[in-house]
Amino acid sequence: MKLELTRSMKGLKLKGHPSPFYLSYLLRIRAGHTTWARYGSVFYSCPLDNSTMHVDLRVGSYQSDQTVDGRLESHDEEEDWHEWNEGPEDLDPFALRYCFWRLTEERHLQALRDYYDKKKISLDERLIKNAPSLRKGKAIKLAIPLKKLHGTAKQADDFVRKTSEFFLAYPRMETPYVQMTEVIQTRLFVNSEGTSVMAQEPFFEVYLYGAMLAPDGVRQSSSRSFYARSWDELPAAGELVAVIDALHEDLLELIEAEPMAPYSGPALFGGIPSGVLFHEAIGHRLEGERLLSRSEGQTFAGRVGKRILPAGIDIVDDPSMARFEGQTLYGHYSVDDEGTPAQRVHLVEDGILRRFLTSRNGIPGQSASNGHGRTSKGREAMARMANLIVSAREPLGAAELKERWMAEVDGQERSFGLLVTDARSGETTTSSDAYEFQAFQINPTAIYKVDATSGKRRRVRDVSFVGTPLAAIQGVLALGDDPRVDNSYCFAESGSVPVGTISPSTLLRDIEVQRSTRAHRQPPIIKLPPRG
Repeated sequence: MKLELTRSMKGLKLKGHPSPFYLSYLLRIRAGHTTWARYGSVFYSCPLDNSTMHVDLRVGSYQSDQTVDGRLESHDEEEDWHEWNEGPEDLDPFALRYCFWRLTEERHLQALRDYYDKKKISLDERLIKNAPSLRKGKAIKLAIPLKKLHGTAKQADDFVRKTSEFFLAYPRMETPYVQMTEVIQTRLFVNSEGTSVMAQEPFFEVYLYGAMLAPDGVRQSSSRSFYARSWDELPAAGELVAVIDALHEDLLELIEAEPMAPYSGPALFGGIPSGVLFHEAIGHRLEGERLLSRSEGQTFAGRVGKRILPAGIDIVDDPSMARFEGQTLYGHYSVDDEGTPAQRVHLVEDGILRRFLTSRNGIPGQSASNGHGRTSKGREAMARMANLIVSAREPLGAAELKERWMAEVDGQERSFGLLVTDARSGETTTSSDAYEFQAFQINPTAIYKVDATSGKRRRVRDVSFVGTPLAAIQGVLALGDDPRVDNSYCFAESGSVPVGTISPSTLLRDIEVQRSTRAHRQPPIIKLPPRG
């Protein structure tokens, strides 16, 4: 990689056109296996062995290169260079050099086209120029000892085969399955500034899923996920009997729950849904590239040093943190995809915005990358969350938080408040386009009405939470002392990346609930066939 990069920097010169001033190569090698099974039979088993390549080539100068809008719109898969993102499975040195050579040639031609397009754009529109296009980086040398995948394909297949047999005890459950994925990702990175990095991250996941039809024909689903950085951290197949039993009980409760009508009022979010809320409503809006794009709403532009959350709330993002209270954090890495060491970043202190997440793209008001440049196959690197940590300086205990919540319900003259104990996912829009809205949505998986008088709770279903970010976060009344870890994957313009979130329970003054659109299906005419 170093040899080909050096050759390209010397040879890529076209008379009358700007030459590359910066070049980096990233090789991502994945070795692993994914498999899933139901009722004791493997349905799919496949190796995940592959390599992908990324080239970042800049022409012009650090102060002004070919990039515009933080490259948020630069993932057009129709570009010629996309077909060269796939690397060889056989990591032969010549094959690697050949692939990087072809990809570099394509990226160079694209960079020149973009450079002249930027000049045209500048004639009509005012682009952000109060920061360099690319921040200069310090050369670092980092080589982490590499390990081989501990598990085997047979071991994984046997695991899901044995675990999925437990679903036979619940014939009413529809389409249940167990999936296991184990991958070791090795990243090799070099650039023209002298940085050379060899890093590695293992990922192990077990996912269990089941569904049932409610009496009204709406399919209800429930799932459980386990994330780890080694095989030994995963639960054994026998330990998942209780998990599948709990999943079954959850489904029985769900199908008997009442569909909920639209509502707006006080809500208490547990740690998992609270983490999804902060991730969607705030985290994505603190990704630095959004300050550079003309199509972004730039919710927090010009707000550094100003209050964006109630006093007493802190938000940190720390990719260098591998575990929290003994639990794996999926957003951990030692160096980002641009060769910058991972850094702990204090985003919000005592409710006041202090800084943004940054990659090496020049962000106004921030002098350097803080190690959050991340990318996946075929996407340009941008600042992304890693391990987002939300905390309160004066957290409330469970009893005090509930008392405050019920007082708010009573003060708003509501007959009930909402308790949300779990959530599957969320999404948000950050665009300023006239046909888009600055909004977020959270999909809860466990939500209850809690009676304001008796305190009794009743489960409801078929709803999602919607809102605008500023209204939602300004409605935070208190945080608890019960932080929970939520590991998952986050998708944005630079692709899908593993992330972790640590957040305590959160009391909200007002949250809006909308009815989810669900199909009303017919149950099977014939029951599950007998086994044997």
